[in-house]
Amino acid sequence: MRDGPATRTAARLRQVVNGHRWRYPPAMDWIGWIRGIVDAALQWFEVHPGTASWLEAVGSITAIVLVYLFALFQGRQTRSHESTDRIRRAQGLALVLIPVLTAFRPKIETAIIQESKPTPPDEIVHLLDQLYVLGVAGGLILQMVAVLQANQRAELPPNENARSSYNSIARRRLEDALGYCDDAIYALMKLTRVRTA
Repeated sequence: MRDGPATRTAARLRQVVNGHRWRYPPAMDWIGWIRGIVDAALQWFEVHPGTASWLEAVGSITAIVLVYLFALFQGRQTRSHESTDRIRRAQGLALVLIPVLTAFRPKIETAIIQESKPTPPDEIVHLLDQLYVLGVAGGLILQMVAVLQANQRAELPPNENARSSYNSIARRRLEDALGYCDDAIYALMKLTRVRTA
């Protein structure tokens, strides 16, 4: 029987498993040991020719899975960066709008008492197309602006009996606008406290 590298490697492995040799071999011995395992594997593949195609199939599937996982990781990382950028843009816009809404709130309260028709601040009207970045807070600001614009478009009826219902509807609209303004200020302040990585 031929005493090849595979046989020597198998004998060494048996010695290690049986507990006869637990010391670490020198570096050159490790290289020989690894070379022996590789030689044994190559000889086994030469004797069993069908395993090469199986190994190729497993390698191909592994490569596909690794490429998919890499793409998935890259996609998540990109989405994370986009989300952080969106939050930072929203926080910058919130810092601009909080003082505007805070200054506009007393005007709505005065309009409720005096039954007047306040117009939304120009700073908000010019930023309407960017409010989607704010999420819920942006929706609340849009609702406030819509209610105020509906209140401006409403005309006072000529009939004296209809005026009392008109005034109650106008008051209700302004109270809704005040509620939306308060909720928007709270949501914007909450948004400014969100931490980004």
